[in-house]
Amino acid sequence: MVRGGLKTDLNPVSSYREPFHETPAFQYTGLLLIIATLVVGVLILININQITGAAVAQTINTNDFLNKLTSHDETKAYVGVSPLNIMQVDNNNIANLQTQINGLDSSYIGDFIIQYTDAIMIYDYNNDAIKGVVSLQQPQQAPLPADFFTKLNTHSELQGLENEQPIGGQLDQASLDTLKQQFPDVYANAKVGD
Repeated sequence: MVRGGLKTDLNPVSSYREPFHETPAFQYTGLLLIIATLVVGVLILININQITGAAVAQTINTNDFLNKLTSHDETKAYVGVSPLNIMQVDNNNIANLQTQINGLDSSYIGDFIIQYTDAIMIYDYNNDAIKGVVSLQQPQQAPLPADFFTKLNTHSELQGLENEQPIGGQLDQASLDTLKQQFPDVYANAKVGD
């Protein structure tokens, strides 16, 4: 016994146990989970940006497009000439286009098909490269009557276009079939020879 009547134990056993949430293992595990969550969040954000970037259609200024197209030697003759049709090859129309154009495959997705009265060309706008030009042979057509444009310009639908130089000719069966397919409402009543 110790003086003063107090009993002391020389071998004290502590009854305090460190809680699990205070252990270094728990804290390191929590830190690793937070870092992993942050990394996964950043990767998801990057993927979402890539997906939305691919899903949003690219807007192209028509004048810039035509200026870039006609800057090539093969297309200089078309400066100032409006194309009849411009179509971008995509997953939705490639199957139909493959039935009309031999050799068209998935490598042309994203390229543009430009149709003029005497030629069709495939143009890679992003790389500024012309992939192909096909000249179209125009059948011999009868000359237009001398008063054709005078009569044409009397129509109210053409007000303000009197100074424009239209490009066209008589419709043959092949052209009419193509135009009816592309513009069914406009060419619904058209006939060969119009």
